[in-house]
Amino acid sequence: MDEIKDETVAERAAAGDISAFEDLVDRHRMAVYRLARSVTGNHHDADDAAQETFLRVYRALGSFDSSRSFKPWLKRIAYNTSLNTVRASKSRARGIVDGDFPEVADPSPRQLETMEANQSATSIDHAVQTLPSDLRATLLLRAVEGMSYKDIAMVMGVKIGTVMSRLSRARERVLEVLEPAGSVAQRGEKR
Repeated sequence: MDEIKDETVAERAAAGDISAFEDLVDRHRMAVYRLARSVTGNHHDADDAAQETFLRVYRALGSFDSSRSFKPWLKRIAYNTSLNTVRASKSRARGIVDGDFPEVADPSPRQLETMEANQSATSIDHAVQTLPSDLRATLLLRAVEGMSYKDIAMVMGVKIGTVMSRLSRARERVLEVLEPAGSVAQRGEKR
């Protein structure tokens, strides 16, 4: 079924084919969760937003125009649902909480390269999580999802210039957070 376009599967789902809807969920579950996570900043709210996204998609499939791309339509719903989730839980603390991500055991802890790669990934994850949700979501849609500026603008309801500006600011801020860590490591190597 993977070779069948999302738009075709969405048409079948809109016509009442439950297995077609399940296929859409399977295809896009992780991307919707990642977007929700980038907006909400935590697993619990992201999980709730992702579930709510697919409920809304199911209800709105009849209004989907299959001559248009399915992914931006879906991600627009996911983005708006995630924003609503954040608004609904404003009283809760935002951001990553220790233990929010389960620790994954390193299969080869003695390899220096693996440890350095893990530390690098953790540093980058931390730097990205320090971004405001609009910058974090924009960066995720471009870097992880590979979406075009035009599609990101449609998903987020902003102009293409705003997308470009947010990406630039996100990259600058990530580098600012990573730079001090790199400077410390470099100074330690010179000694």
